[in-house]
Amino acid sequence: MDKIKFVLFIIIFTFNLCWSQTIVGKIYTKDEANRIYGPVSTSVQISSSMLSNLANNTTNYLMFRLIDGYLVISGDKRKVLYPAGAVISEKEEMKLFSVSLVTKLITEGNDSFTKIEIRNNNVLTITNGNYTLEYSWPCPPYCPG
Repeated sequence: MDKIKFVLFIIIFTFNLCWSQTIVGKIYTKDEANRIYGPVSTSVQISSSMLSNLANNTTNYLMFRLIDGYLVISGDKRKVLYPAGAVISEKEEMKLFSVSLVTKLITEGNDSFTKIEIRNNNVLTITNGNYTLEYSWPCPPYCPG
């Protein structure tokens, strides 16, 4: 009976992951993020108004990749939104967040620039003002929609 419950749980979890718009991410104060995730080792700025415009060009998720100071932002189905013409392979991991939380971070942080950051253990965070967004999903393997 326990195996049946486990299999049922996995099926329901997978269905939920694939077919519903789950909220991905958590907003912390900047101080909390520094304590939990450590200091920022790499940071790239993007205009908050540009990031808001990018968020308006997708429905559920924004995905970020920062390698050697090069920032790529994708939307649903890994459609590259920034920079124009950039290409990212389906095997390259991006960090996925809900659009609603990115938008909330920009609004609550109220800073004209948003920072995409790398911290200890290659953790990607997004900071605006006194708030930091983390608790992303890696895509792949978790790439809804």
